[in-house]
Amino acid sequence: MSEQQLSQLLEAMKSQTAAMNRLAESNETLVALIVQNLDDGGDFEKESTGPTYLSGAPVRG
Repeated sequence: MSEQQLSQLLEAMKSQTAAMNRLAESNETLVALIVQNLDDGGDFEKESTGPTYLSGAPVRG
């Protein structure tokens, strides 16, 4: 592997590591918000209405 290729690989790995760290931080924030909502007595649906499309229409299987 040439020095230039090694340098490019290291830069790509640094970028990938930074992206993974951002993802981990956003996941931590999301979990904290979910826990906070549950602690506040959040009104999550108790019964599953079954799978739906993004439009809200039920999935027919």
